[in-house]
Amino acid sequence: MLRKGFNALLLILLLVNLWLAAAVAGKFGPEPLAGWAESPREPQRLGQQARVERMQIQPPRAAEAAEEAVAPASSPSPAVPRATQPAAISSTARASADSCMEVGGFTAQNVQRAIEDLKAIAVTAPLPMEQFERSEQVRWWVHLPAQPTRENADRKLAELRRRKVTDVSVVAGENPESYTVSLGLFRDRERADKFLEVLRGQGVRTAQISDAPRAIARQWLRVAHADDAVRARMDEVRLRYGGDVLQDCRPVTQARGEPVATRAEG
Repeated sequence: MLRKGFNALLLILLLVNLWLAAAVAGKFGPEPLAGWAESPREPQRLGQQARVERMQIQPPRAAEAAEEAVAPASSPSPAVPRATQPAAISSTARASADSCMEVGGFTAQNVQRAIEDLKAIAVTAPLPMEQFERSEQVRWWVHLPAQPTRENADRKLAELRRRKVTDVSVVAGENPESYTVSLGLFRDRERADKFLEVLRGQGVRTAQISDAPRAIARQWLRVAHADDAVRARMDEVRLRYGGDVLQDCRPVTQARGEPVATRAEG
């Protein structure tokens, strides 16, 4: 009984060896285990994982090759570090932008405020600044009606200050019993009219304009080396404190006449 089982096992092994030999010899095709090793839905999956015929070395594109060839020639010279170039350009631009500028037309009261405002822009070093006077011819005088006594004029001043009108003064007339509250002097009638409208909006109803030509001394500020930031601040100061104009520096002419209380043109 055992002998018959042993003979059957040998026969089976012999048949298996014969089948394997035939498979190796290609009797069952190039892929004899295709139906056993993988799903019948994907018979070509293992073969597609490595297709030598699909692997090709692509040559570099012409544009990329040209860039690689030009890049070494266009690189900056080691003698001039790239990091220092922007700073040098900025310094040159700042140096060429600096110029002498002056702003003026201030009253003696407002010029001190303008000076303090301009000084605030200096961070590391004081801003060199020159204050001087120029004589200007004005014509249109904005004022209140003349008062018979100084006490009446002072009461008008107090009323104006309550209405936030502060750049005013009392001027004594030729008549000893005549005191006029001066609100401003202007070269142009148009600016005088605009200022009068502003006063009306602040509740000053009795202000009037007179044609009274005269020469006055006004305060100016000069900055010899003004860059863009300083020029912008000078223009802000001009608008804030009633300056007349911001311009390039001109020859300074000092005006030493009789003091006259004025308001710079707005």
